[in-house]
Amino acid sequence: MPETWSPLLIIVVVVGVFLYGFSKTAMPVAGVFAGPLLAASLGATQAAGLMVPLLILGDLFALAYYRQHAEWSLIRRLVPGVLAGFVITGLLFAFLSTQALGRVIGALILGSLLLELWRRWQERHGGELAPMSSWPGIAFFGTLAGMTTMAANAGGTAMTLYLVKMRVPMLAFMGTSAWFFFILNLAKVPIIGGLGFITQESLIADLWLSPVIVIGALVGVFAFRRMNERFFTTTALVLSGITALWLLVRG
Repeated sequence: MPETWSPLLIIVVVVGVFLYGFSKTAMPVAGVFAGPLLAASLGATQAAGLMVPLLILGDLFALAYYRQHAEWSLIRRLVPGVLAGFVITGLLFAFLSTQALGRVIGALILGSLLLELWRRWQERHGGELAPMSSWPGIAFFGTLAGMTTMAANAGGTAMTLYLVKMRVPMLAFMGTSAWFFFILNLAKVPIIGGLGFITQESLIADLWLSPVIVIGALVGVFAFRRMNERFFTTTALVLSGITALWLLVRG
């Protein structure tokens, strides 16, 4: 953790933590903007050690509100792809820089988004907007979710596109996301802890910042209850596009 917490650093970290809390209960893809913010201000390793416990706290709030709405079949289908994404990312790190890998992921996300927009354009012109059912497509999004989580802290984007393509309603979207990221973040604890990223200092900072993620989660619940299906889906796709462009430009 930083030796000195300047007022500017505190503000940046608070904003990032708030966005993560908001994303847990309002719209998962909103959290991807917090990752680069915290990594730039604290460093990637310190940000990871700080955020994993706070993310789990945010996940618990999401589960408190949405746990009963999860569609477990959607999560089970993702698991093989997510594990493959972890392995692929580990191998690619041996050949590509983090920035280059981020750009590859950005291109994959953008391509997936453009395909979804094309499908929706076809639906508006008389086609049928059916849920994605092919195993290759599901495996792709599982792999993309694993890669984005490991390499770019943008797992919410891949999960958002997957659930949009599966045509799930808003509550099922949030319930499925809540369980998926809770399990994923729990799985990260031994890895992050084993690397020494979670320290006594980071846990003390977590205690100070826990009210911020709670407030973000509560604001997210308030905002979610005022969204309709069309606004929710459109905003999720727009934020996914911004994330893809950001990764393409900045890596």
